[in-house]
Amino acid sequence: MPSKFEGIIYQMLKDEPVTPNEVAKTLRITHKTAQKVLMHLALTKDDVRYKNSGRIYMFWKVKS
Repeated sequence: MPSKFEGIIYQMLKDEPVTPNEVAKTLRITHKTAQKVLMHLALTKDDVRYKNSGRIYMFWKVKS
């Protein structure tokens, strides 16, 4: 079942990386919710990528 934030967060993604914390602050949601939705998008959408650098996850959308 998709999250109600999935569409909004997908539209927020650009070609520069964003962290779950930045998304959470913008939408005023919890960090955990933002990270779960971003990870779901990275696993289900072909144009969303992620990378973790230590404890920090970064997500971005590639141009197709």
